[in-house]
Amino acid sequence: MAHRALLCFAIIGLLVVSPGARAKGPEPLAQTIATLVRRAGLGDGLGIHVVRLHDAEELYRNRPERPRNPASNQKLLTAAAALRRLGPAFRAATKVEGTIENGRVTQLVVRASGDPSLGYAGLDALAEALHLRGVDSVDRILIDDTYFDDQILPPAFEQQPKESAAFRAAISAFAVNRNSYVVHLGPGAELEGPGRVRVLADGYVQIDNRTVTIAGGPPTPRIEDKLTEDGHLAVRVDGAIPKQVRTLYYRRRVPDPKTYAALLLVRALKKAGLGGALAVEYGPVTEQQPVLVDMPSSQLSSLLYPVGKWSDNFTAEMLLKILGAQLERPGTSANGTVVVREELMKMGVDTEGLVLVNGSGLFDGNQIAPRHVTETLVAVYRDPAIRAEYVAHLAVAGSDGTLQTRLRDLPRPRMVRAKTGTLRDVVALSGYVLGEPERSVAFSFLANGIAGKQGDAKKLADNVVRALADYATRPTPEP
Repeated sequence: MAHRALLCFAIIGLLVVSPGARAKGPEPLAQTIATLVRRAGLGDGLGIHVVRLHDAEELYRNRPERPRNPASNQKLLTAAAALRRLGPAFRAATKVEGTIENGRVTQLVVRASGDPSLGYAGLDALAEALHLRGVDSVDRILIDDTYFDDQILPPAFEQQPKESAAFRAAISAFAVNRNSYVVHLGPGAELEGPGRVRVLADGYVQIDNRTVTIAGGPPTPRIEDKLTEDGHLAVRVDGAIPKQVRTLYYRRRVPDPKTYAALLLVRALKKAGLGGALAVEYGPVTEQQPVLVDMPSSQLSSLLYPVGKWSDNFTAEMLLKILGAQLERPGTSANGTVVVREELMKMGVDTEGLVLVNGSGLFDGNQIAPRHVTETLVAVYRDPAIRAEYVAHLAVAGSDGTLQTRLRDLPRPRMVRAKTGTLRDVVALSGYVLGEPERSVAFSFLANGIAGKQGDAKKLADNVVRALADYATRPTPEP
């Protein structure tokens, strides 16, 4: 009887493991995850891999070798490669050169190198610095943006050509305000009168305000834009703006970054009191002139914060081209993916089956297996030169970023640092569960083919992480 009972328990244990999955490692953890997977019933588009950090022992596997669309989990690889190749202290510089003669600069050269954080406030500071250096007028401004190629749309971004949201922003070496503009909306002075519509780039954006101020109800603004023949952006805004609302903000991508950046630069120079023709051209400048202003970006470790915490596509794609420029000028997205692959291989990641097309994971193009992700996570965690900065850039479960409202019921606060990923057909979650030193883990959850089941996929991902958190906080048994 005893042998029959043991046999029954063994069979039951095998049945709870989902098809294609093999439970390994400590039985309670592996069987718990397998049971969660079976109950979720998400099909064979699901891949999960869990490894311990201190010895890389595999604790759970579910088709970890099969490449899938990683959505924004692609950013985990981009960030790791950027930290390794560039270093946490790397800064992207914007330099201004010229010769001052009696307060006049005949040709002012702006050399851009892909600073993703340069905003209009930075242009204001640049213009004020020029004024303090003694510049009163500028005849000609030449912007050298040849650090990047002219392909402003990252690979795969063409899959939604009508999308005007800022998450699909163009990429350029001289980018201002993330190559996007913000429409500020508010109620007007009188009911049934027009609402208030403002944009910073009034020299670039031409507003057609058709909004109406109403007494109450929800705001219903609609924003449409299109390029004019003279290179400006015609923006039509209509809909109702309730009297009680505060200012509303809507960010949209800029289809022509060069014209946009040039007009904002001239605006800042005029604001600082500089006169002259201020005629702007784009093109390469080989001859060096004295540097008048040097404006470096924040360090890479800081630039990565919006990438990991808020899934910033723009910065991820800018960094990919900066990586490409390390290989060959001008920087291209294709060369950026070459550098990412090189750095992964140096870290010991087996890149078989890996397909990289862009740096953000937006749309359909990249193909990454959960094993690629966990191998990257383990390698970075074991590298003291970049570990702290890498872990810090990830969202903290229940605390900030895209995980602010998720996983608030963990055994310990701030123990999960991870990157989310969401597309219509994809849900992803990968990162670290940090508990006892010998029980901390790296994990990757990639679910494809889940259109209409996104809520179920996110619930499963969170439940898997909860199981890992319980495992990671158990006391390590005495040897």
